[in-house]
Amino acid sequence: MSKKKGFISTLLIIIAALAALKYFLNWSIFDAAASDQGQGTIAYVRDVLNTVWAYIGSPVTYAWYEVVVPLFSFAFDSLRQLIGEGRSALGQ
Repeated sequence: MSKKKGFISTLLIIIAALAALKYFLNWSIFDAAASDQGQGTIAYVRDVLNTVWAYIGSPVTYAWYEVVVPLFSFAFDSLRQLIGEGRSALGQ
């Protein structure tokens, strides 16, 4: 059995954890982000993400438009053709 978790379930777990922190410990992520230390942390993370994106942005963008988009387009067109052939086989 696979132990992979989806993005939605991970997001729901994070939201539930933040709600539990607020309920049991009266800790708010918004209050933490509004503090001086929180602002510094947010600025640091933003700078790190901007630096990483400066290095990987071009290859990722190229791969997205030259590989992923054509692949999804091919898959969608094939699915549409398969559905059309199925309908014509059923006489619809």
